[in-house]
Amino acid sequence: MKFQPKRWVAYLWMLILPFMGWAQTQPEVKTYSLAETPNVPYYPEDSELASNLTQVNFLIPEGVDNPPVFLWIGGGAWAYVNRHQEMALCRKIAERGIAVVSIGHRLSPALIWEPKRETGIKHPEHVKDVAKAFKFVKDHAADYGYNPDQMFIGGFSSGAHLSTLLAMDKRYLEAEGLSQDDIRGIIPVGGGYDIPHYRVELIKEDPSYETNHINPVFGDTHEEHVDASPVTYIDDFKVPMLMVSENSTYVYSVVFEQLLREIGYTNFQVLNAHDQDHGSLWRHLSNAENSMYREYILDFIRVQCETKPATE
Repeated sequence: MKFQPKRWVAYLWMLILPFMGWAQTQPEVKTYSLAETPNVPYYPEDSELASNLTQVNFLIPEGVDNPPVFLWIGGGAWAYVNRHQEMALCRKIAERGIAVVSIGHRLSPALIWEPKRETGIKHPEHVKDVAKAFKFVKDHAADYGYNPDQMFIGGFSSGAHLSTLLAMDKRYLEAEGLSQDDIRGIIPVGGGYDIPHYRVELIKEDPSYETNHINPVFGDTHEEHVDASPVTYIDDFKVPMLMVSENSTYVYSVVFEQLLREIGYTNFQVLNAHDQDHGSLWRHLSNAENSMYREYILDFIRVQCETKPATE
């Protein structure tokens, strides 16, 4: 894709201008103590899919009546995801009065970085786990004290892909007796949404990604890659979205944004954090005492909770 400097600058100023002096002018915000329940399995104990991977961590703000719930899927190339590593970010969001669930899922072979692992699953098993976790969280709202009609889902990197695929390919929620209407909003951060495009961009950088990453995660064929792509199901998309990218994944988000505009879909927002790279954005979201990007996520959830769903 041809780089467009004027558009980049326009997006950058759209990001910077509202936040000049942001850190100095932030008002005091109320925070809440948390009740945390880690390692809750979402498959039945007698299921062959029950393991320490297919579990969730609950974080519930104390003293908040019936809060919305945000399901979060960590990143890690579909192979290195660890729900416990996401807890710093999850706590920072939950302390602001939103119930948060950190989701684990089964993993693909880990062949890129150390430690390597030769065995694992491939698409669509990851998203099947996410759908099962979503169903479990919805069904257990009364046990933990959040609103099952205000469910949001998002994730970072591979988690961004999975949360978007769940919201766009209706097969996985329907298999759990649910639908897209059960999702109030999605928040994908730093993801890829067209796997053939993702493949092309990666093998430009390093051809070994084909056999060490793309094929073990999605399969060997173009048809499998298309099946795993959220954009394949774009005509059925109807869930409000806040999509966040940084300078590494902007190339993916801008294509997705253009496709949405071409079909006339407008119920989404795009935040391009061009001052961040892939890793620094995750660290900023997770560790910064004050993060404008985290505030966008919180504001998106609050606004959607106050907005009447289109299906009503």
